[in-house]
Parts: sequence; C-alpha cells; structure tokens
Amino acid sequence: MSRTSWRKSTKSAPLLGGLTLGSLRVLSKLPLRSLQRVGRAVGYLSWRVRSNWYVVSDVNISLCLPELSATERVRLNRAGQVNTFQTLMEMAGMFHWPAERLAELESGDEDPEILDRAIEVGRGVILLGPHIGNWELTSHVLAARYRFAAMYRPPRIREVDDALRKNRQRIGAELVPATATGLRRISRILQEGGLVGILPDQEPGKGNGVFAPLFGVPALTMTLVGDLVRRYGSAVIFGWMERIDRGKFRGHLLPAPEGLDAENKVEAATQLNLGVETLVRSCPSQYLWSYKRFRSRPAEEAAELRRRFGLESSDKVPYRRLDSLRNLESPV
Repeated sequence: MSRTSWRKSTKSAPLLGGLTLGSLRVLSKLPLRSLQRVGRAVGYLSWRVRSNWYVVSDVNISLCLPELSATERVRLNRAGQVNTFQTLMEMAGMFHWPAERLAELESGDEDPEILDRAIEVGRGVILLGPHIGNWELTSHVLAARYRFAAMYRPPRIREVDDALRKNRQRIGAELVPATATGLRRISRILQEGGLVGILPDQEPGKGNGVFAPLFGVPALTMTLVGDLVRRYGSAVIFGWMERIDRGKFRGHLLPAPEGLDAENKVEAATQLNLGVETLVRSCPSQYLWSYKRFRSRPAEEAAELRRRFGLESSDKVPYRRLDSLRNLESPV
C-alpha cells in the first residue's frame, strides 16, 4: 500500500475527530492520578454491565489461561478492564503533556543498559512493545532518549491520525505507517543502526502472517519481525511500562527468545509469541485482554466451528463462540 492509498484509507470526520481530540484536551487538564481514578471507574462499570469488552476478555482469558478457576477468570477480567481504561484515560496526558512531565512518570528501568548495548552493535534494534501497561508512554520515553521510529496502524479518522503523528513528532519520534512505503523506511532505519518499535500482538494484514501457537492456541501472527531479523541481523528486545503505585511507571526491558531468525516462518512466529506470553504472564492484569486476538482462524478450524454452530459457509463465527477452540483439534 502506497502512502497515497494509505491516506485514502483514512476518512475525514471533522465532527467526530474534533469531539475526540477536544475530549482528550479537556481530560489532559487533570492530574494523572485523577485520570486513573476515572479510568478505574469506567473499567469497573464496563466489567459490571458485562459489556462487549467483558465478553471478548472472557473468551481470551479462557483460551490463554485455562488453568484459572472461574472465579480467578472473573477477577482477572475485572482487573484487565480497569487497567485498560486507565491506559485510555492516561493517553489524554500522553497527547498534551510536555516531555519533561512525561519523563517524571517513570520511576526507573530494570537493566536499562540492555538497550544501549544492543544499539552499540550497530545492526539496528527492534523494540517489541505488546499491549501491556501503558504502551503509549513506552514510545514517549524511548523517543526522548534515542532516535526512535514506531510502526503503527493509522486510525480511521484522518483528524485523529494527524494529531497522533503531530503528538509523537513533538518529542522526536517518527511514526511510520504499516504500509509498503513504511516498511522501506523501517528497513533503512535498521540498516543505519537505528531503533524501531513494533506492536507484535496485533493481527497482521492479509498475506503478512502465519498461524503460530499463542498460549497454545493458533493465532495469526506477523512474519515481519522474523523477516527483518533474518535480513539485517538486528537485535530484538521486548519492552513495556508497568503501572505501579502513586501515579508512577516502571520500565521493563528483556531480550527476545532465540529463534526469531529461523528460516521456517512458523517457528520464528512461535518464538515471537513466546516472548509475548512471557510478558503477559509476568503481569496479566495489565494486558489488553479485550483485543480480538483470535478472530482469524485456520480454514479447517473455521469450517468446524461453522458446522458445530449451524452457520453458513459465508458467516463469520461470533467471537463469543471461540471459547470452544481448545476442544477442537489444533492444526498447528
């Protein structure tokens, strides 16, 4: 997809875009702990009324952590939604607060030298930041310290996309769209020894992924990271910002599992998912469980689900039905 076609895929919606951006500006006037209190309240309400966020989270938790009891799943669902809505509220501050104020939110990193050592090698570094903790703050902190470019999926509303790019650029980050043009830019940055950020737990576009186990469940997983590592020999590090007490965050950096450079793309994607699993298991309450991570299914599995639930061949399987996946024969 060219930059032109990418711009065409976003649509101008001045009213909705203005309302969204105006709300963020108003909320940014609140201190962080007030934003977090609002997020906790909204998250609890979402859990309490059994919203769609609750339903999707319940399916994902059941699939990924089958060892949990019913009571434990409900508790994790509630904690996950509370933390997710805190992240959403905190983004008002991420959009408008100066870099100095954002830097004050971090209470320190675990082994911060790991990133410096990787950059010194000179082959580029890929920072993988799953949707855990406050992923927006992760980008801000990295951009304040390094020459940093983040690959992203443009929002559908053009006004929001323009504001998002302007927000990142004000602190030195470069936003690169997930397009063919963006991929060439990412490749050049790695060749020059730079640092790029990629969200590894989003479903890739058609033809850009393979099914690989994630928590033992086949998940359509990007092959981009493995392709880049094989081509440029770049180091890969996982990083995230954990929400801790008193309106602070703690940074975490750890090396990715070995095998991301495997020639077999399923093997490389499996190691990528293993890294995501490791982070999620370290702090499951701060993971974005409400993302429909398993909506794409292998053809044989999708056919079996449709047969089981009496659906037509052209029908999509409702996400709430996917909690039965572990009872199917896995094709991976």
